[in-house]
Amino acid sequence: MLALKLLYLAKVQIIFLELQGSFQTRIDMKPLIKFPYESFPTDRLVLELVPGVYWVRLNLSTVVSHVNAYIIRDGDDITIVDTGIANNYCKKIWEKILLNEFKDVRVKRLIITHHHPDHLGLLGWFHKKFQAEIWSSRVTWLTARMLTLDFQKTVSKETLSFWHASGMPDDLLSRRRNDTPFNFSDYVDPIPLGYRRITDKEKISIGDNFWHVNFGYGHAPEHITMHCPDLNVFIVGDQILPGISPNLSVYPTEPEANPVGEFIQTCEKLLRVEDRDCLVLPGHNLPFRGLRLRTQQLLKHHLEALSRVKKFLSQGPRLAVEIFIPLYMREIKDSEFSLALGEAIGHLNYLWYQNIISREIAKDGKIYYEINKN
Repeated sequence: MLALKLLYLAKVQIIFLELQGSFQTRIDMKPLIKFPYESFPTDRLVLELVPGVYWVRLNLSTVVSHVNAYIIRDGDDITIVDTGIANNYCKKIWEKILLNEFKDVRVKRLIITHHHPDHLGLLGWFHKKFQAEIWSSRVTWLTARMLTLDFQKTVSKETLSFWHASGMPDDLLSRRRNDTPFNFSDYVDPIPLGYRRITDKEKISIGDNFWHVNFGYGHAPEHITMHCPDLNVFIVGDQILPGISPNLSVYPTEPEANPVGEFIQTCEKLLRVEDRDCLVLPGHNLPFRGLRLRTQQLLKHHLEALSRVKKFLSQGPRLAVEIFIPLYMREIKDSEFSLALGEAIGHLNYLWYQNIISREIAKDGKIYYEINKN
């Protein structure tokens, strides 16, 4: 249980850095991706994108500047997809939306794409205030509920060992040792006991339409995406983002995880979905058209990054921190080090599982990676 807690605490610590913080893997989208909207209207609380589907943009007082939520007409009721974090600002925005735009309309249910705080922080608040049903994947709900009950006062010894083995400089490691860990409950209201489980390949009836569920992996386990063929709309959460690549990191309590491999497999699965140039609704940034092209773009981005890492490792054994330049093609600042390290190990683990590289633990506990000679 402690190991699982540590794993997700590590994930939570960095998700607020992954989009608007100092570390971003940006990808040029021109001329492939089309954006129907240049920005969210400053004079609106909600924007109807297609009949019965509304876009809500919640500004956040965190390193991440905003998160997108969506409202779907559900007969005489509404279904809300994702909520924002648990703070007074987000609560007031939702109260204004429900009072002014959906007065006397019942919030029937909440659908949560994945367990990160900016997507489910107000889950408990909605359930308590509006008696809304909670729908999510099993891993999402269990992880979120567990983390709201957990509290860490100091950086764990497992995390310190993970950083040391990866080659984190001693001076930075010494400073990080005294950091106060991020606690999930700072941004998430208590998670209610019960929920309705969403399964992969399920078809969810919302109003007059069916939404086809596909689980994604890499950024978060059992990440829900929802495709509505009749409306030609695809809600993707953080699985596919415009402008940047979703973070694909390895964490101290599952050091042999393969998020890059899982993400590649998910992208390949998404390429088999007939999107008909559907309107894609991401968890951050702007709605766009060009899901197939964007997915191909992300695949190409990671395969090219893996190729650069392979070429670099052919020069001899290297620590994880030493692949930053070939992987990101720029210097990494101390403030973005942990996030960059997690994704670097993610790429190394992919190559290791493909039997392209090997790794060796030195006497000082540091792990060196090199190309297999056979």
